[in-house]
Amino acid sequence: MTSGARYDGMLEDGMAHQLRRASQAVNASWQLRSGDLTPPQFAVVQILDERGSLDQKTLGALAAVDRSTLTPLLDRLLSRGLITKNTDPDNRRRQLIALTPAGRERAALGREQARETSRWIEDLLGPERLATLTLLLKELGDGGREQEAPSR
Repeated sequence: MTSGARYDGMLEDGMAHQLRRASQAVNASWQLRSGDLTPPQFAVVQILDERGSLDQKTLGALAAVDRSTLTPLLDRLLSRGLITKNTDPDNRRRQLIALTPAGRERAALGREQARETSRWIEDLLGPERLATLTLLLKELGDGGREQEAPSR
């Protein structure tokens, strides 16, 4: 890597390229443990398990899943019997999403699968480097919300 991890024209030196590769490795590890639940689906199930019933907009924001991705994701979870979708009686334009008992069971299993994936990463990096990486990735993710889309 070049000093300061700046991009110098070589793809393998590019930070974005390395983030993509790391994401692929983590997703592959996750899929080995959980072939039936994608990381975004797990995020949705986990949030519903932690917070209870939520409207679709709030759920999407908490899970960091955009609206166009969230609707088909929820449809898949609904078809598998992991969630329910009901119209909010106080606001008929809002959909309320909740876990079913099967969804709660799947959330518990997903948490164990997430712990296994985290252990794999910690074994690879060590606890201190993992803590630093997690902090940096959170900072990067939080910063992405503040960034405006470039004008064209």
